[in-house]
Amino acid sequence: MGIGIFACMKQLLALLLFIPLFAQAQFKVTVSKSNAPVYFRGTLFDDKTYLAKDTLTGTVLSSTTPIKGGIYYLQFSSTKERIYFTIENKEQFSLTFSGTDVLANAHSSDPKNEVFLNYQRLEKSYAQLDSSYQAELSKGRKFKFAEKAAFFQSKTDALVAFRNKQLETLPTTSTLALYFKALNALDESVPNRLDTEARDRFFSKIPFQDSRLLFTPIFRSLLVEYLSYYPLNAESIQLGMEKVMSQITCSYKSFPFVFDYFNSVIRNRNISQNTEGTIWFLKNYGITDPCESFTDSQKKLFNEEIEKLSRLSANQLSENLILKDTAGLEQNLHQFAAKNDYTLLLFYAPTCDHCQREVPEMDSIASQIERIKNITIGRFAICNEPEVSRAIWVDFIKQYLVHSNTLHVEFPENAPQRAAYDAFSNPTTYLINRKGEIVAKKISPTSLRKYFAELQKEAIQ
Repeated sequence: MGIGIFACMKQLLALLLFIPLFAQAQFKVTVSKSNAPVYFRGTLFDDKTYLAKDTLTGTVLSSTTPIKGGIYYLQFSSTKERIYFTIENKEQFSLTFSGTDVLANAHSSDPKNEVFLNYQRLEKSYAQLDSSYQAELSKGRKFKFAEKAAFFQSKTDALVAFRNKQLETLPTTSTLALYFKALNALDESVPNRLDTEARDRFFSKIPFQDSRLLFTPIFRSLLVEYLSYYPLNAESIQLGMEKVMSQITCSYKSFPFVFDYFNSVIRNRNISQNTEGTIWFLKNYGITDPCESFTDSQKKLFNEEIEKLSRLSANQLSENLILKDTAGLEQNLHQFAAKNDYTLLLFYAPTCDHCQREVPEMDSIASQIERIKNITIGRFAICNEPEVSRAIWVDFIKQYLVHSNTLHVEFPENAPQRAAYDAFSNPTTYLINRKGEIVAKKISPTSLRKYFAELQKEAIQ
């Protein structure tokens, strides 16, 4: 039994995959001689590769452990083309390929995978839409959710119709049926992304208890979509995370993957109160570790981070900074803050591309808020790149930090205050009030605007 590939422009290219039916649910893949390597891999959560031994070039790939039901693929090294297929535990089938266009001439002895191959061919037929979309993005066009949905409507309609037709005959317990149902859930039209009933309906369609979901390329997308129904503040996002975590059993083995994803989400600077959210998440799911997924050393790192972030809690007095400006004169953060209704504490690096985009945007939004609210917002702008030349620093100021109510100062090398503000990445921005109290931490331009919008709501109420 094996996979055979004979690559030649005008000769037959044949590849056979057999998964023997072993009593202990082992799997075995044998590859005959081939002119180019073929890779056998599995999808895992967010496109992490599953299967360590994956190069099939005249070797035998085998395992003593049961294979996980899920979606796997073959990747041809010469063209980088991927052919996806599903494997259920204790299955035996073949895949054959001929010609130079492997997908067009692919076939399977397994009816389910024959359906899957046809689905991939349908997806490929709409490749021009994907290319057009990327071209529009490269031009700087920004798509709202509804606009993106409309752009791909013809493709979505065709794929949904195909999936629904096949779901009528596919075994309901098959991985392919699971995958098609999940894709249908993602493609449903949602008129209002903050519709709580729609959110609950979507959540109910995610089969958290099905272990095969982890071995598909869609699990992460489902979580992304689900959290998009929640407002961008930590208290709200926490509710969504708690609901998901309550559904994940430790035997499912997905806990570390979901933990990693949620841990990155809660740190997003567009989420208000993100530092409090991070503390909450690490305490409840890192330190507590309900599935015993982390080592003592990992938990130690969690505790160290919690301690560090706790020093930056909301409404606490900011640590005063006395730093030299471009003229070599000392400037006092708290004295400067006392002269303004609010002060943006901006940490940036002049050579940082992201800073060059975000700093002027933050400056512009702050100016808009000043005009609308009739308040003053000072900028205490800190060059957080000690090794940068003075010329580059001054040039950055002239291009990106032009507001008149700005103090331009710099951190010396190994400044101890850098740790107090966890300013080890750029840009990092805090908002402090006239008293020097931190009112918003590690914010983005979006969360700055959102902070003042929430203040207005509170004032009206």
